[in-house]
Amino acid sequence: MMSSADLTRFSDCGLAEKGKEEEYLRKIQADVASIVDPDKTGTLARIMRALADPTRIKVIAMVKARGRLYECEIVGAYGLAQPTASYHLRLLSDAGILAKRREGKMIAYIPGEGLGWKVAERALEIAKEIG
Repeated sequence: MMSSADLTRFSDCGLAEKGKEEEYLRKIQADVASIVDPDKTGTLARIMRALADPTRIKVIAMVKARGRLYECEIVGAYGLAQPTASYHLRLLSDAGILAKRREGKMIAYIPGEGLGWKVAERALEIAKEIG
């Protein structure tokens, strides 16, 4: 749990009754766990970091609209250098937002099958609500 120094610092803030600090903190942790599995927060944070860029949001919107995309389309549509486009696609793929599919000599980027794409789709829905 917490070190004695951390517990002392928390105790000094006065939120919990003296002697019941650990119980108070266990309640906070239980409240958080009732909303999100603490062991899954790293996965969600990785997905959200991958989405935290305007270009990558545009990329997932392209995939949503077209069902797939190729790196050269991103380069052409947004004037990105090829290494920059590759970087964005790699981050989105590593986070499970996009998957790769070989189509002849080209690699198509398609929606991932897991949580990453689900979060990305929800982000696009929220983006529509931004006025």
